[in-house]
Amino acid sequence: MSTKAVSASSAERAVSGAFCELIESLRCGHGISAAVRRLEAAVTGWAATGVTLRAFNAELQACLTEAIRTVVRSAALTGDAESVVEIVISATALVADVHHRIWCDGRLGEIQSLAAALLSGESPLRLSRESGIAVAESYWVVALSVPPGAAPAAEPVLRRIRIELTERYGDRVLPRLSAAGGTILVPAADAEDAPASLVSELSAAAQVPVTAAGVWATRDDIPAAARQAHELLELALVFGRTGRWHTFVDLALEYQLTRPGSSREHLAALLDPLVSHAHLDETLRLHLRGDLSRRRISQMLNIHTNTLDYRLKRIGRLTGVDPFSPDGQWYLRAALVARTALSKSIAAQQRSESAGDHSERATTPRSVVSRR
Repeated sequence: MSTKAVSASSAERAVSGAFCELIESLRCGHGISAAVRRLEAAVTGWAATGVTLRAFNAELQACLTEAIRTVVRSAALTGDAESVVEIVISATALVADVHHRIWCDGRLGEIQSLAAALLSGESPLRLSRESGIAVAESYWVVALSVPPGAAPAAEPVLRRIRIELTERYGDRVLPRLSAAGGTILVPAADAEDAPASLVSELSAAAQVPVTAAGVWATRDDIPAAARQAHELLELALVFGRTGRWHTFVDLALEYQLTRPGSSREHLAALLDPLVSHAHLDETLRLHLRGDLSRRRISQMLNIHTNTLDYRLKRIGRLTGVDPFSPDGQWYLRAALVARTALSKSIAAQQRSESAGDHSERATTPRSVVSRR
């Protein structure tokens, strides 16, 4: 038997013993701080033997189950279901907290610093050498969005995302996350190695539907790729394409049409006749989604299908473009993209000008104001 195997076996027994002590303390109502410290030390030692995170999770659960059985049998609590459940819940919560501190928080600062260096264009070599985390030659730069509704439970959501990323990639993946999402650097040899299943796996782990957009880049191009990835993510969110994985190919039309220029303004003007008809604008947006039936759109708008047809015909008369034809739908979709981008650009400019006005007023000397 190898030294590593003996070490791993010994570490596993230490974890089982620590579990028994923790559960016994919970059962008797004693202080648990000493038991938690022992458990954390035992789990840390076990992790140091090189056990993979997936195997670690499976063995951890087995140890917990056996420890609970041992304590429950010795305490003659088999008939007291409520006490057993309370012990299991308390022990599981403590183990989850220890697990998170060891596998995620332990290197979180180093990982965040390394990711920040790559995203800002700085050399990551010193940080890589000091942390022992290898830096890849190229990455998929992934812009991630977590639904706003998840904010009250942001920390548990981020914890589950970090654990899933660690389990899938180890310390090769470099996330920088916040309550709203963030940026994840996923090592990839080439652009064909896209993490297409990342969204579904993170959504399942986080228990909320996340949305992501990715751009492949070599190490030196990561800052520019990050900007583009977040621009693509913003487009996906604006146009309701949530809960999916997006690349530039998926949003090429939207991306191009949102660039400033006369073409964008010309397309946006196509929908000017609908400005004073909010109900027609809403109808058109639902119609152009493409994944909704006439019946479903009518239900969402609380109107009859005949009324829906009448509205679409009226949109055709006002804009001069037939919303029933494939070409017309393509043209109207392009106009909608351009108009949305132009509206956001104008709003941003107005906010900037407003901030400038406030700044100018704030810095105007009182003596000048008094002489006016």
